[in-house]
Amino acid sequence: MSPPLKVLTIARKELKEYVLKPGSISWGVVFPIVFTLAFIVRFGDIDHLAPPGLVSISIVFGTTSFVASSIIFERRLRTFERLLVAPPVSYIEIILAKLLVGSLFGLFVALVSLALVSHFMVYPVWNVPMVVGYAFLGGLAFSGLALYISLVVENPISAMTWLNLLRLPMMFTSGAIASLLLFPRWFLIAGYLTPMTYLVEGLRFSMLKYTEVAHPVYSALILVFLTMLFTYLSIERLKNLY
Repeated sequence: MSPPLKVLTIARKELKEYVLKPGSISWGVVFPIVFTLAFIVRFGDIDHLAPPGLVSISIVFGTTSFVASSIIFERRLRTFERLLVAPPVSYIEIILAKLLVGSLFGLFVALVSLALVSHFMVYPVWNVPMVVGYAFLGGLAFSGLALYISLVVENPISAMTWLNLLRLPMMFTSGAIASLLLFPRWFLIAGYLTPMTYLVEGLRFSMLKYTEVAHPVYSALILVFLTMLFTYLSIERLKNLY
């Protein structure tokens, strides 16, 4: 079996086994959709700043929750050992499959969120294919983040706790909830150091054709870099564990 086919086979198994797990549903689907609906009910027509942030929140929570849920179960059930022995697959094939399925799940949640917010936006979505592209890139980057954290923690069950310590502050330091330009200049440092900022900025450009703190090309490059970084770190961590 060729490596790409192995990756697709593992990814298909992941989708079938973990898409309905409580962690994936509660944090990955229910939370971002309810959060989006809360904005809609509270404000009616959504302010032009809100849609990119709401879709970004859906992507971040969707991807990280799905990947973390799968890792929690697989580390407890010792699935990695079976994958590496019979049939033999490489470390990079396992990691790539995890990234692929996490990003696809995040893209699905993002499209649901986009469908909700698009009916209440002041302006129409500017470039839907670009939205899908940035959503997929963001899904890869944050799937990598969740994968690495889930492999690093000693107790797999605590992965969600550590992810929440990162995800919840990022909602505010990335400009997803309120524009970073509204805060003091020193707060921009936190924004530039927040990975989610570049997802928000990329989606802001593709949805509304303007940016606030980062050029769209720069945002895309940062997301690609984060994907490569967390892929490498996850492979090395998986080698150390098994």
